[in-house]
Amino acid sequence: MNYQINSLADRVLIPLLLISLLLATSAVNADNRTSLNLATALERTLLLSPRLQPFPYQQRALEAQKLQAGLPPNPKLQADLENVLGSGNSRGLSGAELTLSLSQLVEMGDKRQKRVDLVDAKSSQLQQQFEIQRLDTLSDVTAKYLQALRIDALVSWNQRRIQIEQQALEVIQQRAAAGAVGQADVLRMQLLLERSESRQQQLNGQRKLAYQHVAASWGEEVDFAELEGQLQELPTLPEQDTLEQAILHSPAFLQSHSLIRLREAQLRLSEAKSRSDFSFGAGIRRLEGQNDNALVFSFSMPLQLYDRNQGNIAAAHAEYEAGVLQQQLTRTELRMALLEIYQAMLNNHQQIDRLQKTLTPLTQELLKQTETGYQSGQYNVLQWIDAQREAFTVERDLIEAQTAVHTQLLELERLTGMPLSRSIFTASYQE
Repeated sequence: MNYQINSLADRVLIPLLLISLLLATSAVNADNRTSLNLATALERTLLLSPRLQPFPYQQRALEAQKLQAGLPPNPKLQADLENVLGSGNSRGLSGAELTLSLSQLVEMGDKRQKRVDLVDAKSSQLQQQFEIQRLDTLSDVTAKYLQALRIDALVSWNQRRIQIEQQALEVIQQRAAAGAVGQADVLRMQLLLERSESRQQQLNGQRKLAYQHVAASWGEEVDFAELEGQLQELPTLPEQDTLEQAILHSPAFLQSHSLIRLREAQLRLSEAKSRSDFSFGAGIRRLEGQNDNALVFSFSMPLQLYDRNQGNIAAAHAEYEAGVLQQQLTRTELRMALLEIYQAMLNNHQQIDRLQKTLTPLTQELLKQTETGYQSGQYNVLQWIDAQREAFTVERDLIEAQTAVHTQLLELERLTGMPLSRSIFTASYQE
């Protein structure tokens, strides 16, 4: 039986549902909440998750960097005093020459715009990182919600088992009292019942822990008694063509695209830095010895005998080419991961169909026949217990396969960044 649940460590986030669980969305008083649905869990996580708090501050820091990058060079005021405190005609200030000039650096190669473009590229990449972090956070709380639903299903499954074993124990005790069977049959069923009750205690503890994990996604204590949702409502299997098209819009692919844009902006800025800037200025000179004034003009720029930025340009170009290669690799890895998860989801769909249509009816009929046969003395207690075990095993296999299908769809949606299966819950959440 296939219960494989795939994952990738590595979304633009669009309004989407992370998993297609058909959930009942009954109205609940927010001040006296006894149940929690997935929509509310996602909303709380978006508002309160500690993992999402730093990004607005990082974005504001980049806005400040963009402001800084767009500032032009300030003009330069310079004062020169010459021919003073000498001898002869230059004694004291008698021959002094005072020059006041104002100069301005002119940036060539559109450097200021290139700096702004670089910060814009960083901002775009940060936004992509935030969207991926947000989708990962929502995926995480949805996965916890799903696992809590699984524990709920196991609690109900084990409770049914306890009821059946209690009923079986009563039948065996009646037959033992009548002398039809030995006390060993009673003890055997009592042992099975005790183990099931012990398992129920463990499952109840796991349920509390699973609920705490869900509430921890938004950093609060559990304020709900149960979760809304049914694992039995399976999502439809997405088309393979849809997955292929979704790759180009997937968060990981878009992040690689924003990385290329960043590398390109770095390359353009490095190339612009190879263009020499120049300064020009104008001022007035006071010739104290001649009691005259004169205008002065200046111009300066470095001689480009060597390109002192060629190493930076080569490095930026290499990083740009590496980004392009990484994007191609990301696309290939995404395709393989999506196909692998899709195949596992298909296998579990088929397994669920077989469990529901073939194995469950067979085990129920077997249980019914052995129970009747035991009461008539046709079968012994071991055969009856074995039939119960088979029925319970099939029920648990069905729960695990249903959980796997929902989890695999969640992973597909996390990787593609888009909803892949419609449900009543999807529509209500997106509205």
